[in-house]
Amino acid sequence: MRLFFQTMKRPQRWAAVTAQAGVNIDRPAALILHMLIAHQGRPCRIQDLAIQLGIEAPSVTRKTQELEQAGYLQRIPDPLDKRAIGLKVTASGRNVGSRLWKAQRQAMRRALSGWPTVERQEFIALFQRFSNDLAGQYLDLASRQT
Repeated sequence: MRLFFQTMKRPQRWAAVTAQAGVNIDRPAALILHMLIAHQGRPCRIQDLAIQLGIEAPSVTRKTQELEQAGYLQRIPDPLDKRAIGLKVTASGRNVGSRLWKAQRQAMRRALSGWPTVERQEFIALFQRFSNDLAGQYLDLASRQT
């Protein structure tokens, strides 16, 4: 597992993904963009995004400002709370996110290209199960701490 995570976090890997996608965005900003895209058009508050990502709100604020300046997201006033601001991905942001996802999927396909179909399908199913179980453990832990 350590090798997997080290490999996934290597700067060279991210540089290859962004080069293939034809975009210039750092990994933390891309993660925020992907999280916002996952909200399927619904605005998300910075605080909620910070909780979901497990990082401090000021870090999210700085990255979202960069994404806004790049034209990848926009701020929307919260109709229920005049003090709060929602974040929504723009068409340009969805385009960048889509290109990044495509490049990442292609990299995974290349890595698994030598595997027999049955093994690829089994690996995908088991990895999804593992990811869901791991996420569930963290959600359980977080809910017990609040």
